[in-house]
Amino acid sequence: MEKPETLLTIAGFDPTGGAGILRDISIFKRAGFYGTAVITANTAQNTAGVTDIVFQPAELIKKQIEAIHEDFKISGIKIGLPHHDRELNTWIANFIKKNKILTVFDPVLKPTSGKTFVENIDSIKPLLEASTVITPNYSEYQRIKSYITGIKGNIIVKGIVKGSNVEDILIENGKETLKISHRVREKEEVRGTGCTFSSYLLTLLIKNDLKTAFKKSCKFLQEFREKAVFAGSKKQKINLEVP
Repeated sequence: MEKPETLLTIAGFDPTGGAGILRDISIFKRAGFYGTAVITANTAQNTAGVTDIVFQPAELIKKQIEAIHEDFKISGIKIGLPHHDRELNTWIANFIKKNKILTVFDPVLKPTSGKTFVENIDSIKPLLEASTVITPNYSEYQRIKSYITGIKGNIIVKGIVKGSNVEDILIENGKETLKISHRVREKEEVRGTGCTFSSYLLTLLIKNDLKTAFKKSCKFLQEFREKAVFAGSKKQKINLEVP
């Protein structure tokens, strides 16, 4: 049996499985990769919102990453909900740079409803600087924009409303190089779209150039949204497909 490549997600835990590390692992598996995970924060949440969050101890997170690294060659890292500890984020950034690991960072700063995850943007600056691609939605981009001026990484800004359409924009070396426009969907929130997009993008970047991975990820996300169904609260939809 040929061993699959290994990916690592460093992100939060969503007990519904709609977002966070459980969603990341399901996308990795779907794309043919073996997924490993380190939890930055444990949460109490469902489709109605986030009611509590507890960040994990920084030293435990370091030990978990080192333990995974000892057993597996990590082909790529996806970072989701970041820790608020700047020293830890600096350590993770140095780990990424030292081992030259392809990294996609989806800076989850605040849920659609509930508690804000990250107040101090400076605490995540080391991760912004170390990542290969950063994938904020438009509101997240507005918050991090002043911190990413001049960085060498690439940025994909998702969900920019333009009239009856929504645009996703690829920015390479400070210049917009590709826009993908799609129609505005009905006002139905779908859980885990940011996680899904960034995780799938990472799997594609292993063997594709950035523009190709961007286009394929946008198409995949549209299909993902169309297959989502309402959960109990009727406030958000969840994609319940089994890989």
